[in-house]
Amino acid sequence: MNKKTKLIMVILAISSLLGARTFLYSKLVRQPEEIFTENPNNTFLEVPFICQAPLQTEANWEYHEESCEEAAVLMAYLYDNNRSVSKQEAHEEILKMIDWQIENFGEHRDIYAEEVKEFIHGYYGLPLSKIVIVNNATIEDIERILAKGAPIIAPITGEILQNPNYPYPGYHMLLIKGITETTVITNDNGTRKGENFEYDHQVFMEAMNDAGGNIIYLQNHQPLTPTSK
Repeated sequence: MNKKTKLIMVILAISSLLGARTFLYSKLVRQPEEIFTENPNNTFLEVPFICQAPLQTEANWEYHEESCEEAAVLMAYLYDNNRSVSKQEAHEEILKMIDWQIENFGEHRDIYAEEVKEFIHGYYGLPLSKIVIVNNATIEDIERILAKGAPIIAPITGEILQNPNYPYPGYHMLLIKGITETTVITNDNGTRKGENFEYDHQVFMEAMNDAGGNIIYLQNHQPLTPTSK
């Protein structure tokens, strides 16, 4: 075997070794998106809870009887921007959100997906392309969006969910933060006991569809990592 042939064989051996190491590394250190979608029906996002009456007093509920949309939007926005607020700050922020709606919508009232999108765009200045509405959403849509690392703003009908802690059942908006094979995990801002509140898939979808079935999520500005519940 001449020197040239030996050199070629050495180069091929080194290349093979490096290729194997690269393949092994790619299996051990995967991109977040691959980890997200590995088990999309078992995802949980660590979204801090904000009650729609953030101070959680009887007097505070008088301010925030209709503040479910604002609380759900605020939780999604803060999570998307990796921020948190105190209960007092959340109370003051929601009051500002209400003032914006009175000025721009003419009143503070229940709003649905298209108006929620307009509100987020106008209040926070987010591009409309970053505020996504999924019409007639399915449980598979919820799984897919959560697997991307985005919490979901969802409308529901309170009478169908039958949460015993609701002070004001009816049209409601909350935040979906996780899912299992049997339950939808929420930050249900309609009650002070709503953190990580779970609903059966069938009951939740019935309540959501009754309220229009159109969900909203924000296109993430930064990578976020969900964990298994």
